[in-house]
Parts: sequence; structure tokens; C-alpha cells
Amino acid sequence: MKYVIVLNFTILAFLLSGCGSGKQLTQKKSEAESFFLASNYSGALISYKEIISIYEENNNSAECKVYTKAGESALKTGDAKLAITYLKKATNTKFANQSTYYYLAQAYKEVDNLSLEIVALVDYLELFPQGTNLIGINTRLFYTYVESDNYEAAFKLWPEIISNDQKNTSLLEAYFSINQRLNKVDECNKVAQELLDINEENLVALSWFGKQYYRKAEDLYQKEMKAYENKKTNKQYNILLTALENVTYDYKISLKYFTKLYSLQPIPENANYLSHIYGRLSDEKKSEYYKKLAN
Repeated sequence: MKYVIVLNFTILAFLLSGCGSGKQLTQKKSEAESFFLASNYSGALISYKEIISIYEENNNSAECKVYTKAGESALKTGDAKLAITYLKKATNTKFANQSTYYYLAQAYKEVDNLSLEIVALVDYLELFPQGTNLIGINTRLFYTYVESDNYEAAFKLWPEIISNDQKNTSLLEAYFSINQRLNKVDECNKVAQELLDINEENLVALSWFGKQYYRKAEDLYQKEMKAYENKKTNKQYNILLTALENVTYDYKISLKYFTKLYSLQPIPENANYLSHIYGRLSDEKKSEYYKKLAN
């Protein structure tokens, strides 16, 4: 009889203890939610840590719903590493959502882990193709592809980017660099002109067009001069004269771009181009002037 009474007392004590723990957990959740909604992320994080401890001490992490908000709170209080710990745990539960992967990507960005940031961004797009953060996710993924030299992937993603923002200079310059790396000259010309339409002093576009016309003129000049040296006939001389008209025309266009570029960016490289162009145009005085600046 005493054994039964002791046993019943033990069971009762266990039940009362469980009720107390459940009540405490409910209070902590309510407290954490209040802090979180009030943007008091420091307070929320303290409460979330206590809640997580209760679940983990009871080997019940799979049922913990607060990992994502704990991770977001940690990130917003400046602890990206802790945020990653919580958000990764959230991905192993059935409660993972858009915010889980969104903030996980941000946290990896904070700790400068580009490869894992890309993984989190791609996971978001695969799991939530209609997600509320698609524009931001696609844009950031585009930049990470450029940063990681994954130019083909960035090029394929571009239609999703440009449909949302056609006047973003930073995006256009990044897209320009991709096409430059992929040797897509026609696309580079198109994007460079778009950049100048937005801002006529865009350095990337001015440099591109200046160098394009310079190379075009210089290549033709070298080709026709070599042809004339190999065959000095009246016919070849007339061909050379005609070619030099085109050469002069292209050098003058290049000069226009580099003159403007140098006024905005007076560096030796730009001065060197101006020196060569003026030399080809037989203006020795200006050629020497820019040669000195280039050196």
C-alpha cells in the first residue's frame, strides 16, 4: 500500500513538474514574440535561447519552432555566426520557411562565405519559386555569380534581373563585365550605350567605346601600312589613302571618348591612349604633352 502511495505521489509530482515546465515554455514564447514584434531583438534572442535550451535538453529539437526567429534576432544584433547555427538547425525541421533561407543567405554574406551564401540563395529559389523576396534574392544571386566568376550562370539569370530594374547602373555595369568576359562584343556595345544614356559620364562606357574605336583604327592602320610596305604600287597606295580616311575617322571618335574620360579620370592609361591617338593624327605637340602625363 505504501508502495502504491509513493508511486502515485511520484507520478503526481512528475505531472505537476511537466505542467510547470509547459507553462514556463508558453510564457517564454509569449515574451519572445512580444520582444520580436517590438523589434527588441536583443530581448527576443535571450528568450529564444531559453526556449531552445528547453527543447534541446529534452532531445526534441525537431519540434522547436523558434530557430528561424532566433537566427533572425541573432543576425540583427550583430551575431552572424550564432544566426547561422540557429538557421541551419531550422532547415532540419518542418518549420523552415522563406525567412529561414533568406536570413541564412544574409548571415553567410556577413561572414564572407560566398559559396554557402550561393547555396542558401539557390535553395530559396528552388523551395519558394513564388517567394515574396524573389527580386532581392535574384539580384543578390546575380552579384554572387559575378563575384565568383560564374559568368555563364549570371548571364542566364540576367532576364530575371533586368525585368525588374532597367536603369540600375550598378547592375548594368556588372552585366557589362559579364559580357566582356564572355567576349560578347555586340552585347557590350548595347549595354555601354545604355549606360551612357543613363549617365553620359559613365567611366565604364566611355573607356569601352574609346578602346573599341582605337583598336579598330589601329588594326586597320597596321594592316594597310603592312600591305603597302609589301607592295608599293600606285593601286596599293590609293587603297592605303582610302583606308587612312577611315582610320582617321575612327581615331577622332576614339579621341572624343578619351578626352572626356581623361577629364573625369586623369590616369596614366588614359593619357597614354591620348598620346598615341594624337600621334596618329599628326599632332606631335599634343602627343608629347600627353606622353609626359602618361609617364
